[in-house]
Amino acid sequence: MTAFPRRIAPWILGSWILATSASAADPVILRNQHVDLRIVDRPGESNRLGLVIHDTDSGTNLASTNAILEIPTAARIELPDGFEVLGPVGSPLWILPQSQDPQLMYLGFSAEGIPAGTFDPRFTVNLVRVEGPGDFFAWQFDTFANLVMAMNSRDGVSSDDSFQQLTGGHQHFNWGFNAPGVHEVVLKVSNRIAGTTNVVESGEVQVRFGVQPYTLVTPAVAAFFSAPSWSADLLHCTLSGTPGRRYALETSSDLQNWTPAGEATPGPTGTTSVHLVATVGHRFLRALTPR
Repeated sequence: MTAFPRRIAPWILGSWILATSASAADPVILRNQHVDLRIVDRPGESNRLGLVIHDTDSGTNLASTNAILEIPTAARIELPDGFEVLGPVGSPLWILPQSQDPQLMYLGFSAEGIPAGTFDPRFTVNLVRVEGPGDFFAWQFDTFANLVMAMNSRDGVSSDDSFQQLTGGHQHFNWGFNAPGVHEVVLKVSNRIAGTTNVVESGEVQVRFGVQPYTLVTPAVAAFFSAPSWSADLLHCTLSGTPGRRYALETSSDLQNWTPAGEATPGPTGTTSVHLVATVGHRFLRALTPR
């Protein structure tokens, strides 16, 4: 299900208030930094556990939806014999390696910053699904140079697509994709609170990888309404926004409780007509900008 931001800028029109939502900022593209997918603990929040993009070079955290982890063409190889678990011999694979390469992102996973004794010693990280043009792999090599697969969407996603992360610890994987384009890797993190039987689980966390060559979809701009008119019990207006992007329409009588009122998708000119039943009393209408 598509999620929508809830910032509202109201516009008063007669007995209706039309409201539009602000669009999300362009994502930060990370290319060759040392980056960690870092588990965070947020006591008191409904989703206590979370996962952020931690740029260790700058010491900053980014929401996973606000970043693109880029994998350049320099990361592309043709699979040699002996790695059929990753694909047929000679097929392409883009890899962010477990060992550091200054041309590529050095991508790790960590639970650093979480105090010892808060949770059990090991977090479980599960792959939920992969959305994109290809498959996703995460693996390591053991001390005998054997490939140890952690996550592999090529053979389907199950509970086996998981790994353990030590509390306070940090590790690196080889991260691989077998097709160019934008891939959304959806993860969940869970652990038991120390000294209890309470297991907490994060919500689904979407981590976006841009495998070159790829094209980012233009972020939807905030919609706005114009040319309102009424006929019989119908409100007519024009919604302007990003061509081809879907906007969710909602109505309310108190700006607290909102009811779905359909969808609107601007055409090639960036506009579309909206026709809604106008009920008695003061009403509010908003268009929610998709991410």
